[in-house]
Amino acid sequence: MSIDEALFNSACRSGVPVLRFYGWSPATVSLGFAQRSSESLNFLEMERRHIAWLRRPTGGRAVLHDMEVTYSISVPESDALYGKGLEESYEWLCMPIVTALQSLGVSAQLSPHGSSGFLSASCFTTPGTTDILAHGRKIVGSAQMRTREGFLQHGSIVLKNDLEKNFAVIRSGQTSPEDAMRRAAHLMTSVSDETHRPVSFSEMSFALVQAFSQLDGIHIVDDTLTEQEMLDASLITQLKYGCEDWNALR
Repeated sequence: MSIDEALFNSACRSGVPVLRFYGWSPATVSLGFAQRSSESLNFLEMERRHIAWLRRPTGGRAVLHDMEVTYSISVPESDALYGKGLEESYEWLCMPIVTALQSLGVSAQLSPHGSSGFLSASCFTTPGTTDILAHGRKIVGSAQMRTREGFLQHGSIVLKNDLEKNFAVIRSGQTSPEDAMRRAAHLMTSVSDETHRPVSFSEMSFALVQAFSQLDGIHIVDDTLTEQEMLDASLITQLKYGCEDWNALR
């Protein structure tokens, strides 16, 4: 999260958008910015399973980041995509993800308006209009944070589901974890489930780079964090994502 925010700040200063792919170790739950941690998380179970947690800067519900590719895109205000607005920019950025999934054999499409799920603190039980579905089940969830300087969009591309772990650590409202698992099985899916084979982080990432490279006017250049971006990320960790006061904000 700190690197995402450091890259967002850098993109806003330079005027150059940034695309990033990454994974998580250990497995971590990210809360939506406005969620209450006490209502959303089973802390005893998280401690037993050595699962970390934090509060992300974007909205939405809790996500267990485990066997996935996480993407983030930082777009400065000077870029034409910023002016497209929330819904259109979501769709524009999600289409290459759909293309990447389709190239691997996943029957992926943008979620239609009016999608529904069931009440839970978990993001993937409530497919929304900014998500990506495969055979009607959610496979990618995304969220966006906007400021006057630009916007950050990030999301989870699920490579493999572990519904038992998900509902053991993320509370499921009035339903039991077992009932939530059964219901979620009809709402959530993964790349490996859809392709009927293991799909690695590197294979998914390569497909994503290829798909984004095909967009008109896009030229992708491999890069690494600058020294200033690493320093900024370290400071942001101290002030926010590595700080209990920030993560327990609500």
